[in-house]
Amino acid sequence: MSAKQARFVAEYLVDGNGTRAAVAAGYGQAGAPVAASRLIRNDKVQKALQARQSADATRLSNQREDVLKGLLEAVEAAKQQRDSAAMISGWREIGRMLGFYSPDMRHVAVSAGRKADHELCLYEAMSDAELLAIVATA
Repeated sequence: MSAKQARFVAEYLVDGNGTRAAVAAGYGQAGAPVAASRLIRNDKVQKALQARQSADATRLSNQREDVLKGLLEAVEAAKQQRDSAAMISGWREIGRMLGFYSPDMRHVAVSAGRKADHELCLYEAMSDAELLAIVATA
């Protein structure tokens, strides 16, 4: 894996934004969306992303469990004090941590050759709503 690809992996793991990660890794601003798309499909990059995500998940799972235990204890204390606002706040935070408020993500693989790069750029520029409308009609 090249140094630029390794930097892309590190930057991509920050927020999952491929275009931003490509620019931060040294790819040109104008071609960053296409570069990000190609990098994400690269086998070496995929393996590096999966390895880092797996390591992060293991490391963070203990911290996450500790936070959840603390929130559950706080909710129980609020319950004993009959503080419904604090209970609701605690449960809301637990719901966020468990992903109950996350948007419904759908991944659609697009296989494109060199001729279709232009079309792929058009899809990458579309909003989620526009993409979901296309997927719904397929």
